[in-house]
Amino acid sequence: MPAGCLLMGPLLTRLGRRRTLMLVNFPSVLGWLLIATAPHSENWPLYLVYVGRLLTGISTGLVSTAAVVYVSEVIDRTLRGVVVTWPSLGVALGILIVYVLGSIFQENWRLVAGISTCVPIISIALIWYILPESPVWLLARGNVEEAELCMRKIRHVPLEERLTEDMQKELDAMMASNTPRSNNRTWRDDLAYLKRPEAYKPLLIFNSFFFFQQFSGIYVIIFYAVNIIRESGVNFDGYLATVLIGVSRVVITVIISYASKRFGRRMLCNVSGIGMTLSTGSLAIFLSLSHGGTISHETLLTHSWFPITALLLCVLTGTLGFLTLPFAMIGEVFPAAIRGSAAGFCTFMATIFCFMAVKLYPEMRLWMGYHNVFTFYTVIIVVGTIVMYFVLPETQGKTLEEVEDFFRNGGKASCNKTSRNKLLPTKIALEGTR
Repeated sequence: MPAGCLLMGPLLTRLGRRRTLMLVNFPSVLGWLLIATAPHSENWPLYLVYVGRLLTGISTGLVSTAAVVYVSEVIDRTLRGVVVTWPSLGVALGILIVYVLGSIFQENWRLVAGISTCVPIISIALIWYILPESPVWLLARGNVEEAELCMRKIRHVPLEERLTEDMQKELDAMMASNTPRSNNRTWRDDLAYLKRPEAYKPLLIFNSFFFFQQFSGIYVIIFYAVNIIRESGVNFDGYLATVLIGVSRVVITVIISYASKRFGRRMLCNVSGIGMTLSTGSLAIFLSLSHGGTISHETLLTHSWFPITALLLCVLTGTLGFLTLPFAMIGEVFPAAIRGSAAGFCTFMATIFCFMAVKLYPEMRLWMGYHNVFTFYTVIIVVGTIVMYFVLPETQGKTLEEVEDFFRNGGKASCNKTSRNKLLPTKIALEGTR
């Protein structure tokens, strides 16, 4: 996945959003096919499965950024707060589907892999026939007329009709912030751009957000739910718990897509942090009492519902903000000039943090004990909630250009509306180009 994340920036910049979204599906198709057709012979131990997992991992890293960047650029700002969370909904739904397929076909994982092959194939076909290119990327290449045509297709405005005033303003704002640039742009150009506050400020904020997200323990709970439940001493089906976690993620992701539009990103982040603190802290206390011998076996059986509830509440409240918002917002906060590269780097760091947190958990459990591990996670959540309260910007209802101006002006300028005078020269230039 980290390799795919790093490749995403150059692909988005050079090939465009649409072609990149098509391309990322091909390693996924090949990877799932290799896993599904891996022979049973002992002469082929698991090499094809390893290669297949490598390819699907690269594809996952590639698509994690591309989808969010595309959605952020093409959706009207009044709907962006809803739609920008749908890539996360797709991830949660996909995990749930595979959980269910795995529980049905427990011994036939090749069949599950074969079924999974169909998803990227359908995706390639739909992108080819339906999806237009991002107007932001086209304007960065100087293709003004094609950008307007793609915007008309996205917003369903026929050629014989004029763009609405809001659409025209949006197109003008895109023109103002996207000067045509060369296809030969290099990583050195992106590094030079990072000297600007509108670039380095969101980069620092969201790499910090991803650190707090991964070391909050939420992915540890998702990946190790069966083991955590078994070793807590309660009598509950761990596999049923994973399905419940999958269902809860899907439900909350649907809710957050509408809640973020009404309440904004900052409030959801704060509520998520408080909820995770209470649920993870409660789980740490329960594990401390149970493993320390303070709770008798009979009492443990009587209150077996408590750790299950704490785990589910941690996932539910985490999905409300910490788990979803960083991935949803990285397509909104970076300037168009480095949006692909910066978002790719953030997801690269997220996957590195995730690898560290998940792989360290078994060792931390031995070094520190269960209760101390979850106490550590609770402290990280508290610190993360406080830091994000002070630094996380509110992007709901703002255009991408307004968010960029917010960082450029140190958060002091008003981002509630776009200046008509600022856009007037660009509008005149656009009309002249036509």
